[in-house]
Amino acid sequence: MISTQPTGLGFGRDQTLKRRFAVKKRSILSVLILGLFSFWGGSAQSADEWGTLTIPAGRPVKIGLAAMLTGDYASLGLDIRNGAEMAVQEKGTLLGHPIELQAEDDGCAGPPSVAIAEKICNDPLVAGLVGYMCSGGSKPASDIHNKYKVVMISPSSTALELTSRNIPIFFRTCWNDKIQARRAAEFAVKKGWKEIACIHDKSDYGQSLAEDFARNVASLGGKVLGMEGITRGDKDFSPVLTKIKPAKPQLLYYGGMAAEGVLIVRQMKRAGFSKTVFMSDDGCYTEKDFIQAGGAASTGAYVTYAKEPDPAWVKRFETKYGPRQTFSPQAYDATRILMAAVEKTAQKQPDGSLLIGRKALRDAVAETRMDGITGRIEFDPHGDRTGSVVVVYRVAEEGGKRFFKPEDF
Repeated sequence: MISTQPTGLGFGRDQTLKRRFAVKKRSILSVLILGLFSFWGGSAQSADEWGTLTIPAGRPVKIGLAAMLTGDYASLGLDIRNGAEMAVQEKGTLLGHPIELQAEDDGCAGPPSVAIAEKICNDPLVAGLVGYMCSGGSKPASDIHNKYKVVMISPSSTALELTSRNIPIFFRTCWNDKIQARRAAEFAVKKGWKEIACIHDKSDYGQSLAEDFARNVASLGGKVLGMEGITRGDKDFSPVLTKIKPAKPQLLYYGGMAAEGVLIVRQMKRAGFSKTVFMSDDGCYTEKDFIQAGGAASTGAYVTYAKEPDPAWVKRFETKYGPRQTFSPQAYDATRILMAAVEKTAQKQPDGSLLIGRKALRDAVAETRMDGITGRIEFDPHGDRTGSVVVVYRVAEEGGKRFFKPEDF
């Protein structure tokens, strides 16, 4: 007789099959869920055409900084670092992540700037960089940044060619030398100084600025009596001054930095340039390296620079760091722009990590509309700051104190 009741063996097999099916079903569901998360995570990481920066939970968002921190122009570089540091410290955190300022010494030159660019651009935690200090460093470094699509904002590199190259990752919170040269030339000609001689330091910054100044003077009816180059780091400029002196220029214009500029203005006095006015650029707009180092010889000299920053900010800065020099306000604003762009574009993940699209970050910088401590900041399509204003300052002496006094014209 054949039983129609399930045997123990048959019943157990059915239950086992059911359990196996349930386990398999859960496994398939888990794979699907993991695949879904992988799909969306992958989409977030690959959506940005320049790639995505991932900041793990608890790790800092790094902001690079490149300036000359040692050597002849260190006071300018340390001033830049202090401006950026102040912005970072005031901000505190970005979307729950600490902020780390990674300061590097760029030497105000090409080779060290290129090395820093490679280091910064290959750091997986760096969102962008404030720098480089000098145009001669910014030019080759910007090629590296463009290769890796890491945005950079210079507070101090003013050479015109930096934005005429149309490199999309480069911006600056300072002015460009086209504006600076034109303003200086207009001032000189209006003052009646139409016979000029020029000296430059052969750098991308100094030489292009001096040459542009000379072209502007000529276009305004002035006469260029000579154009001479010196070498950065030299101390004795009597040979070039001796060469220029017989032409009796009404104005001697210097394109370069304060370390050499202050020596030139002091040696001019000793060489008997009693009727020749000295004029220079933002590289000489430094109380420490030009006014204090030049002493009485600096009185009556002219330099160009931006409008003075917000006085309340200057007070806060100088309480913390002592007298500011030149580009700390522009560095402060550049750092704030970069941090605001990170906040705007970063995608916070459930695990606390941040995903930051490289192009999205760059585009956020390009779309900046900010009232900074240096004034309104917006950028044109080339990365130049729109509406930049350059002011001519004279080293005045009143009550036994020398200081930069803005000139009206």
